[in-house]
Amino acid sequence: MKATTTRNPSLYEVKQLTRDWGLVGEEDTVLTIFLAFLGGGFILMTGLSSGGKNGVVNSAAFCTPGGGNASDPDDVVNTSEWTFSVPTSLSKTALFQQHEIVNSHPVHVHQDIASLQGEQHLEKLWKRHGEGQSMTHSWTQVMGQEREERSQTLHPPNCMILFLAEDNQQVDINDYPEVRNRALLLPIDDSSELTAKVNERQAEMEAGLVRPKVNEKRAAEIREYVGSIPMHMYGGSSRGGFLNPIAPAIDNQNPLPQMFTEARRDFPRLMDFMKSVTLFHFQDRLELAKKDFAPPGSSNMLTMFVTPADGWYAMRIFGEKMVLSALNLREKDFELLSILRDDMGSAYTADELMMAMRDRDYNVTDSDIRSSMDNMLYKGYVRKSQDSARVEYSASPFAAKAKRNVQLDWSEVVEDTRETVYEVLPTEYANVYEDDYLQGDGLLVTHPFTGETVNLLEETANELEQRVEEAEAREEETVFDESDDSDEPDGSGGNTQGTLV
Repeated sequence: MKATTTRNPSLYEVKQLTRDWGLVGEEDTVLTIFLAFLGGGFILMTGLSSGGKNGVVNSAAFCTPGGGNASDPDDVVNTSEWTFSVPTSLSKTALFQQHEIVNSHPVHVHQDIASLQGEQHLEKLWKRHGEGQSMTHSWTQVMGQEREERSQTLHPPNCMILFLAEDNQQVDINDYPEVRNRALLLPIDDSSELTAKVNERQAEMEAGLVRPKVNEKRAAEIREYVGSIPMHMYGGSSRGGFLNPIAPAIDNQNPLPQMFTEARRDFPRLMDFMKSVTLFHFQDRLELAKKDFAPPGSSNMLTMFVTPADGWYAMRIFGEKMVLSALNLREKDFELLSILRDDMGSAYTADELMMAMRDRDYNVTDSDIRSSMDNMLYKGYVRKSQDSARVEYSASPFAAKAKRNVQLDWSEVVEDTRETVYEVLPTEYANVYEDDYLQGDGLLVTHPFTGETVNLLEETANELEQRVEEAEAREEETVFDESDDSDEPDGSGGNTQGTLV
């Protein structure tokens, strides 16, 4: 790759730049959105109304070309050169008449839909673009006495983001399984803990205490670098221009649950996310011309190689979300399920579950609880009993299979990747890959949330696994305390937000 005169940005710097937009928390969510801009397919963002979905996308767009030009922080999506906010009020024909501006943006954002009544063309568009397919519409243009047949096509963007408010009674995404199953469900953090942090930030801004984390010169350099990412060469229909030699190594350790057929979509989605990480680091990645090497069946003139470091970033930012997606569960669903599993054999009403969730710092309503229960009932995680007085829910035996463990031995990933590289690449290029990415500095990564340096061969690389082990240890301690005739109440109302089971 051509050398640059400035230091290439890290994902940690991108995260810091989103803080300067004003985002609080949501570290993994905003980096997921930012990297999805490079080729993340269909993202379905859920959360309560006014809970911050727009904020997450605006802050990610703030890091793209043109993203710093908005006079209003809430209008970045409309000033970024990458993002286009699709007007949901447009008719089908009016939308296709704007095909030039729509197709010129690699990221399409569909704002909250109040209702899908009369908007079937949007549902069809989401399905087709969710499959990576274009959609064509034909109509008759009437001008005075003349009638002209017209036809235009909307092409799938690198990333399509759809907002859906969980408290919208008019649209239940579970009623549209063909849309839901094509998308990655990405919930925002609407906890009262984050609300307190947001209010603290607002107070600091009022008092003039907020200072930029990234100076203007560096912010401009980051946006210039992001604008230079060659998505046109590797994104969209050309994503065959990647070779991912760590894919078998990841699959060998089986990080994604495989209890539902949707997992068949999730593994390719995880691989695509690794390619997005690779694209972000394109200046530092091995790239071979077709005359030197080309994967079987590839028509691309260039091939870029995914590395273990790219895989680590993907799993650290994206891994837990992929596990929940494969389980067909949202964050709130999993927390509700943990309440029921903590008291296996007991049944709870929706009101009782709502109070238990609020004790765990979740902002939920009765309708949120019932929607989650209906989803988990359909998937077999919970049981429902009803008499003349009340409806109650309890965990099913299948609920025990819902685990969020993201456990990968990165030393083993490196070794398995080494074997694959020497199997698929000519020796001279396999040697280059090994020298650059399987030893020394090639195994050092910058933590995207803390900025710390992490070595893939050391225990610090297994942060997610350590969090799982710590959570399991806490659970075992809780079970021991309860079996010791303690007078303490059970854990169903404790503040255990984010517990991994």
